[in-house]
This record gives sequence, structure tokens and C-alpha cells, in this order.
Amino acid sequence: MKSISIYRANAIILLGILTVIALYYGKTFFIPLFFGIIFSMLMLPVSNKLESWGISRIFSTLICILIILLFIAAVLFVISAQAASFSNDLPKIQQQLEQMIDSLQQWIQQQFGVAPQEQIKMAKSQVSKLSQTVSNFATSIMKGLMGIITSFALIILYMFFLLWQRDKYKNFFLKLVKPENKVEAQRTLSSITTVAAAYLGGRLISMLFLAIIYSIGFSIVGLKNPILLSVIAVLPTIIPYVGAFVGGFFPLIMAFVSGATGTILPVIGILVAAQLIDNNLIEPFVMGAKMDLSPLITVVAIVLGELIWGVAGMILFVPLFAIIRIVCEHLPSLNPIAYLLEDELDEPDWVKSIKQKFSKG
Repeated sequence: MKSISIYRANAIILLGILTVIALYYGKTFFIPLFFGIIFSMLMLPVSNKLESWGISRIFSTLICILIILLFIAAVLFVISAQAASFSNDLPKIQQQLEQMIDSLQQWIQQQFGVAPQEQIKMAKSQVSKLSQTVSNFATSIMKGLMGIITSFALIILYMFFLLWQRDKYKNFFLKLVKPENKVEAQRTLSSITTVAAAYLGGRLISMLFLAIIYSIGFSIVGLKNPILLSVIAVLPTIIPYVGAFVGGFFPLIMAFVSGATGTILPVIGILVAAQLIDNNLIEPFVMGAKMDLSPLITVVAIVLGELIWGVAGMILFVPLFAIIRIVCEHLPSLNPIAYLLEDELDEPDWVKSIKQKFSKG
């Protein structure tokens, strides 16, 4: 059995460490670039379709960017419109919250013998200690907002050039391989493009489905501002696994604060039922086996992404690991890594049959 050289093992470990360091300290550069690449792959079929209708490359690229901007503007419009309606209910929510605080103070006094005045003094002392922290937090939030605006401008810029001159970048990668390997390299690039587009597109379709189900369900159970609550609950679900728990927290809090305790269990039922349908019906159909990452590797990708790039890493590292799996799958020496990353479960038969019917149609 051929053993691995100690020097080669050390070189691989060193390469991994240097890669993590470069990704961490270069995140200001890499995050907008990776988002630009993912958005470009998502809009590539749209651009190709527009060009097949006789529209020039540059105008089709501008139309794709306009579609992205209109989508984001529509989401912001829905949030702002619902937020205006939500602001009208703030006095009532504040009154209900004060009643809950009074009840909590009475319970603490009965259980621990601490008078409400003492509770207020303790709370004020904690608030005074946290005042400096809140000030620093507000400053960081403002810097973060400016960073998001700057990053978004870079994402749009990267997306424009990647779509406009995509043939040049494709030929660049093909020139890096030997002539006899160009066919396999083209297949690899095609698979990478399909996976990246399927991930983000599938996530958006899944989020749209959840938003519709949440809005209908929250309206039926009587929650106010159901569309706003649905959008807030859906936005974190772009992060697999973790996002569903984070997003469901806000509607539960609003159901609890509204004073209608009878709506808490129905809201939980809506959240769970929608996630079950999405995980078992929507995502297998819109994504299928294209990602082909095992659940454990997906969780590892999310954790590593958060450690290196924060929330952006939790979104980007899942398709990044899927791309790594594809590359390893097409390189014989790295096939064991592809085997480790891939999902052992096959695509459900019902999904395959539906896709075959659509492809025939």
C-alpha cells in the first residue's frame, strides 16, 4: 500500500491553513466577488434566453441586473408598506407589553420577595452599565449599513462584468488545462454553473413558498401585519437549517406580546407544517440532487462559513462546498474527497418522475 509522504501531508495542511487565513482577512474582497459570481450564474439562463431573442450581450446583461434590482426593490417596498401599518399598532403593543411586565414583576415578588421598586433599581443599574455597549453597538450598526451599501454596489459591478465577458473567463479556465482534458473541463464548468444557480434559485423559490404559506396561515389565526411577519420570518431561511429557527422566533414573540396566547400553538403549527412541506416537497423538486452534499457536510459548511465570513459565509459556503465536490469528482486523485462530501441518499423517485414529465413537455 502506497503511503502518503509526510512532506506532502504537511504541504496540504499548510495550504489549508493559508487558504483559511486568506479567506478570513480577505473577506472584504471575497464576499462581494462570490456573491457576484453566484448572482451571475443565477441569471445566466435569463441572459442566454434574451440573447436568443436577438438582444445584444450588453443589453441582456443590463436587463438581468435590472431584474435583480426590481426584485430587491419589491421586497423593500413590501417591508416598508407593512412597517407603516405596524407602527400604528405600536401603542397597543406597548400597552400589552407593560401589562406583561407588571405581571412578571408580581410573580418575581411572590416567588423571590423582591419588591417592584427594587427590581426597577436593579434594571436601571444594568442599563447604565450597558449604555456604553449600546453606543458602540449603534456605531457598529451604522458602519455595517454603509458596508452593505458599498458591498452591494461591488456585487452589481462584478455581476455586470462576469455576465458581459463570460466567454473570456470561461476560455481562461480552459486554457489552464491540457487540450485532451478540455472536454472534461467544460463539463466541470457546466456542472458548477448549474449547481450554483440551482442553489440560489431554489432558495428563492423556497422562500417565496414559505412567505405565501406564512402569510395565509398568520392571517387565518388572526396575527396583525401577517405579510410583514412572513417576510421577516422568511428572510433568515436563506441559511439552511439555522435560518428556520431564527425566522420563526419573531412571529412567536409577536403572538406572545399581542396577548392572544391561544394563537401561539397555531403559529407553531404553521411554522412546522410549512417547513415540513418545504423540506420534503419544494426543495427536493427545485434543487433535487444537484447540491448532492451530505447533511453533515452542509452543517460543517454553515459553521465554517460563520466563523470565517459571518452571515455571508453561512449563505455562500454551502454552494462553495458543492463546487469543491464537483471539482474533486472530476479529478481522479481527489475522488475520495468527493465521496466524503456527497450525499448518500438518492433523489426521490417521485421527484425524478415529475422532472421527466416536465422535460418531455
